[in-house]
Amino acid sequence: MKFLKLMASTPRFIWTYLVANVQAAMEYRAAFVVQVISMAANDMLWLFFWWSYFHQFPLVHGWQNTDIVVIWAVAACGFGIGMSVFGNAPRLAALIMNGGLDAYLGMPRNTLLHVCISATDATALGDVLFALGAYLLLLHPGFWQFALFLLLALLVALIFAAFIVILGSLAFFLGNTEGLTQQMFGALVNFSTYPMNIFTGIVRLVLFTVIPAGFISFIPLQLLKQFALPLFAIMLGFTALIVAVAFGIFQLGLRRYESGNLLGMQN
Repeated sequence: MKFLKLMASTPRFIWTYLVANVQAAMEYRAAFVVQVISMAANDMLWLFFWWSYFHQFPLVHGWQNTDIVVIWAVAACGFGIGMSVFGNAPRLAALIMNGGLDAYLGMPRNTLLHVCISATDATALGDVLFALGAYLLLLHPGFWQFALFLLLALLVALIFAAFIVILGSLAFFLGNTEGLTQQMFGALVNFSTYPMNIFTGIVRLVLFTVIPAGFISFIPLQLLKQFALPLFAIMLGFTALIVAVAFGIFQLGLRRYESGNLLGMQN
């Protein structure tokens, strides 16, 4: 019963943190608005590039301009939600290395959850704004298709967050992994916005395993074009798996962090 109550209260707990973080970011309202609009404009410029490309070449390896809108909208919405809600996750490696986790260890909620939601990336809201506008205005989806889009964006947000937590948690074992985290996360974001059919062989395998861009772009695209329950189950299963792996690696590393002076061990 206690576990069920905890699970039921977690969404409200996350929402409360998100609202507080956004309110803090809006203390400098002009800067906040500029950041959000700038990010949305940046996404629009990239989408315009791909839209123009497919206007010249209407079909590339079976892909067309509407497919590009879908993958950009899903990836941007998932990234925006992930970095808005779990905006402190990119700082995980730094917190581990400088002893910053100490402030979270005595808190009643899960340590990893507290770390991840304790800050937000204001610019990520621009990604969400762009994604919703592009999907609604350019594709005119029906109610159920839009609901599926939002559900897939939430799953993508969890994949983004879990991936960066895994990279950051490697600092428990490998030392400072900030550079690795930035490079690998940047690769995930970039590959997620390219047509998957241009990749073949070992590269394609990597994009469904080591760098799970295929689960951020290709599978959501297929589900939005023609929903298939087995494929949706694969999407759900992978999301659950990568989140479980992220929690597992963090908890394993946290035991090392708590059992000795990790900072001293690294010096």
